[in-house]
Amino acid sequence: MKPNCIVFVEASSTGAGEVTCAYAGRRGLAVVLMAQNPGWYSETILQHCDHVVKVDTSSVAALIAHVKDLVGDYQVVGVTTTSDFHVVQAAALAAYLGLPGNRPEAVQTIKDKFMMRQAIDEVAPQLNPRYALALTLKEALPFAQEVGFPFVAKPLNGNDSLHVRRINSQRELQAYFDARSHWGQDLSGQGFASGVLLEEAVDGTEFCLDLLRASGGPLIPVGAFRKMIAGEAHGHFIKIAASFPASPEKTALLVDAIGPVVCALGFEVGAINIDCKVVGGAVRILEMNPRLVGDQMGSHMVEIATGQNPAHAVVDVACGDPVHWRPTRNRGVAIHRLTMPQAGYFEGITNFAQIACHPGVEAVCVLGERGKWIEPAESNQGVVGSIIASGQSAHDAMALATELAMQARIGLSQ
Repeated sequence: MKPNCIVFVEASSTGAGEVTCAYAGRRGLAVVLMAQNPGWYSETILQHCDHVVKVDTSSVAALIAHVKDLVGDYQVVGVTTTSDFHVVQAAALAAYLGLPGNRPEAVQTIKDKFMMRQAIDEVAPQLNPRYALALTLKEALPFAQEVGFPFVAKPLNGNDSLHVRRINSQRELQAYFDARSHWGQDLSGQGFASGVLLEEAVDGTEFCLDLLRASGGPLIPVGAFRKMIAGEAHGHFIKIAASFPASPEKTALLVDAIGPVVCALGFEVGAINIDCKVVGGAVRILEMNPRLVGDQMGSHMVEIATGQNPAHAVVDVACGDPVHWRPTRNRGVAIHRLTMPQAGYFEGITNFAQIACHPGVEAVCVLGERGKWIEPAESNQGVVGSIIASGQSAHDAMALATELAMQARIGLSQ
């Protein structure tokens, strides 16, 4: 009898990849990782993989061809991913195999930021800021004249706030379009879609709402993170800190406003996170991401606060199982990320041990590559470390994480 296996179409490297692969193994599943570059993965993930397949993971046809080779040895019972860049390919592979998953076209609509805006306009236009698609500077100028500066420019695809900029003047808009032709490829080796999405700048407090859904089941609110963004004064958007859970009132407001939109856009299976803002009691959607929230938030923070891990649920629903979301504790948790104080060769966190043993600290993570030249952060990809702390409330946890982040000493050399 062939062993059951779950196929991961790539995996994230900052927490969810390791947690989901490890959990799948504990469930008794063989873990197959399909990867463009297996050498990119560290042993923290590879140790949980039974089989690693080198394949062009941007190509659905290549994935299908390679999965045909697997069925002689395994019974494939689930397909999923924790990678931002491969949600469409994973959905297409699951559909080909007849396994639980979202329709690829629905995932593509959610992932493409302009298509997402158009889809939201059809069901809940009040949740959209004003927006426009522009291929050239000439096409962008009417939007600038209508909305006024500042506004936000971003790629139609991509992640980690890379190339997302606050545009304060026509000169900055010109510079943004000049730089657009040099973006090249994203971290997965896939190209950026043509055009730029322009969006009205939205004030207010930023949140991230996280939802789960099993095939045929209702949307299940995991909760909402309250986020802190850094770098806006310089035109950047860096997710520098987040706390969980947000207040019950704010969480209910977000679920009531956004849940129907998620359903209308065709999200049926897995985890989805929605970046949003609340402005005077009104909700505005910033982005929707049809996968588990990353950066240790979904894979680490939620379990500390609730006793339940949504990364485990991602594996369960991919295999056709229901979601049993029953929190067993009520704690506050927060993460504060660390960035380079100036450009230099990153040499780690020199007082790592001192911070790690501080009461209330759940984890200290080194995310930057030692010995690598790293510039001060302009996106989430510039983060070199993080501190996760817990407390009686999310406010207490954030206060502790912020205090320790200020004490952290980043080693660097010139």
